[in-house]
Amino acid sequence: MALRLPRQKVWEYPRLLSEHAYDKLWALDCTFCEFEAALERAVVIEESQLPRSSLKELVLTVEWTHPLHVVVVVDPIREEERIVTVYQPNPGLWSPDYRRRR
Repeated sequence: MALRLPRQKVWEYPRLLSEHAYDKLWALDCTFCEFEAALERAVVIEESQLPRSSLKELVLTVEWTHPLHVVVVVDPIREEERIVTVYQPNPGLWSPDYRRRR
């Protein structure tokens, strides 16, 4: 049974940051410390099942200077949560609260 969305992001496993996500944070001028703090109050706004029991989540945080979307792959087999990418959502493509696609 799918959990109702949006919902508070619960980090079950250690977080791994991809090189791509690190580069995106650097380009946004967001420090890792700021990013870590912002993730503590993030919400899951979309999710989809991936092969091998993994789950892809689109997470929103508004706890930084700009809203950020974060793509996370939750991998229970490896017991890790991989942060794949980070980006500022385009206001023209998202609802005013950045939680729903237009």
